[in-house]
Order: sequence, then C-alpha cells, then structure tokens
Amino acid sequence: MVVPVLRRTSLVVSLCVSALVFAGLSLSPAAASQDSYSKWSSGGTGWKGTGVAFLPGGKQVGQSPDSDDCPGCTWELVVVCSLEGERSCAVSYGCAPGRPFVWIVIDDPGLGRITVGAQCMNSDPITAEQMGTMVTERVRQAAPVARPRFQPNESALTALPTNFRSGQPSSVSRSESIAGMSVDFEARAGWRWTWGDGTAPLSTNEPGGSWPKMTVTHTFRKPGSARVTLRTSWTAEYWVNGAGPFAVGGGPIEQSASLTVPVKEARSVLIGAGIG
Repeated sequence: MVVPVLRRTSLVVSLCVSALVFAGLSLSPAAASQDSYSKWSSGGTGWKGTGVAFLPGGKQVGQSPDSDDCPGCTWELVVVCSLEGERSCAVSYGCAPGRPFVWIVIDDPGLGRITVGAQCMNSDPITAEQMGTMVTERVRQAAPVARPRFQPNESALTALPTNFRSGQPSSVSRSESIAGMSVDFEARAGWRWTWGDGTAPLSTNEPGGSWPKMTVTHTFRKPGSARVTLRTSWTAEYWVNGAGPFAVGGGPIEQSASLTVPVKEARSVLIGAGIG
C-alpha cells in the first residue's frame, strides 16, 4: 500500500514540553500520567493531542501550544484498520498482533486536515512529560552523591581561607534505551554551601577541588566547630533519537550532605633571625 505523505517540516520538530489534550479530556503536565495517556479514545478511533509525544521508534509528533508554526493546530493518530481486524493490521502493514496502523494527521484551522505520515503503533505513544519522568529517575541513578571535603584536612584555621570540594563532577551525561527509544540526557550540577557559622551561604557552579585549585573557600572567624552543609541541585535535559533538547520538569533533583569542620585559632609566631 502506498501511503501519501504531505510533509510540513516546520511542524514535525518542535522541541518544547507541553500537555496533551485528548478527545474530550484535558491533561495538565502533572496529570499526563502513563495510565491516562495509554487509553484509546471512544470508538477506537485513535489519539488526539496538541502537545509533543513520541511514537514507537522515537518519531516525534505535536508541537508546543505557544509555537508559531501552526497556531491552533491539533495532531491526531487515526486508526486505519480497526482493533477487531488485527489480522489485517498484522498482515497488511506488519503491525504486532492486536496493534493498530494509524495515519498521522494535522488538523490545521487554515488548511484543514493534512496527512503527514503513517505507521504501526506497536506500543502506546509517550508524552514528553512521561519521558521526562522516566529520564528523571535515570538522572537520580546516574548522579554521584556528594562527598564534601576540606583542606587543611585536620582543621580549619581562623582568618585563613579553608578550601572545600564537593567530590562531584559539574555534569553527567548518559546514552540509554528508555521505552524502546534512544535517549541521551545531560544533568548539570549547582551547589549551595551553608557554613554553620552564621555567615551567608555560597551558591556556585564550581565543584571545588584539592589544593592548589581553590575555587570554593570560606574563612571562619571564630574557633570552635562548624557544621557545614552542602546541597547539590541537578537540572537535566534530554534528547530522543537526536531530537531535543527537552527540559526535564518537576524541578531540580536535590542531594544533601554535611560534615563537621573543627576550627582552631590561628596564632602568629615571630621567628627571629639567627645572630652570628
């Protein structure tokens, strides 16, 4: 069977995360769960939406609601062969048993309905929000935990800068298969140091390092013991089959760690030159 395809390339790739709106059901990003998206619409006619979704194999459909490419457009996945005719789908189009073959259609308010592709739906589509949730879990697994350290190793000295390091890299990148699709993600870290001595915290994109790399330092003014707390915030974005980046929603992934820093008073010692 020859499938006529009219391509609107400016619409095929829109790299924003948005909610999908299905026939008669509006889903906000928080409500766009795996369960709510995987249901067929009434009558088995397919899916209908206005946001980004990924089809089996990683093809992207839809666009951001604020995109200027096609204002007011709706994307539809229209079932060509009925669910009852699964043998026809499998034989005629090579679909998996029980899975439909669909037209990919844009409903353009100005131009009408335009068919831009067709394929087997051997698994349910995945919204950008759903993919972002799965990527978030992979980021949690990939992000190294904080292991804060300080120099001098035994204690800090008053009036002298103490060197700190997080024990973490600035970023983490991975390439993984998620829901049968090739997904690349990158997470970047930011740090907030709270010194435990009443002074203002330090927010930085520097991980810190061992001497002589002193990019994260703090000077304690009083002797005693300081409970230093480090909070790491990971923000991530991802690509699906090279398309992206898509922001991972839900806010940064947070980690925290702390350590106790003994602070001793620095004393000046006058060393006289030898006489002779």
